[in-house]
Amino acid sequence: MSQKKSPPKKQSSSKPEPDDMELFRVNDLLIGLDDDVFKDFAKRCTFRRVKQGDLLVKSGSTQNDIFFVIKGSVRIVQDDKDINVVYGTINEGGWFGEIAAIDKGQRTADAYALFDTVVAVAARALFLNLMLEQRQIAVKILESLATVVRSSNARVAEVSSFSGVQRVYLKLLELVDEKPAANGHWVIREMPSHDQLSAMASTSKETVTRALSQLLQCNTAKRATGRLEIINMDNLKRLATEV
Repeated sequence: MSQKKSPPKKQSSSKPEPDDMELFRVNDLLIGLDDDVFKDFAKRCTFRRVKQGDLLVKSGSTQNDIFFVIKGSVRIVQDDKDINVVYGTINEGGWFGEIAAIDKGQRTADAYALFDTVVAVAARALFLNLMLEQRQIAVKILESLATVVRSSNARVAEVSSFSGVQRVYLKLLELVDEKPAANGHWVIREMPSHDQLSAMASTSKETVTRALSQLLQCNTAKRATGRLEIINMDNLKRLATEV
């Protein structure tokens, strides 16, 4: 997650495969379109195949296309020297890049492929024309932007209310199984890496290391292969929320 990323490669466009078009047709944003309108829109898009780890969008760039994820997944992340912030993962059927397409501003985050991925790319003018001609598309975009605002507000509130260590503990609480194991321990079966957890908690890897070490030292948690067991759930909740 914290690895340095080179500028996006110049990906060559490719002709869509039949199943690409079928998946594109049921994209969450486009699914309500008339068939003729969709076909006209789709033929004007560019289809790209990118490898796992490839960067599609670079923070600070002036590119203003909108991307539709047909296959694979794309991670949206803001990366700096100390902290990674994951804004979200766009899976098949989703889209991203609409903010820059609307306001022509610079990209505010990186977007890179979590897996081998196929995307359809629409130029800004094409996307804006679709919104103007199809009101249901504009409504979906507004709903999406409202979700972004709410999510950003919640993240700001969390960052301003809790320390980095506390945010790590809050994320651990979100990751534990719904019920304890037979031994009474609460289990995180797929423990994120330090890089991943730092991004989830909007803090540094050093803070994640310190937070986990404290849990182990005070017998609140213990490590197991590939997972973390919470021995004292009440203490973890106290550490996460106590001022």
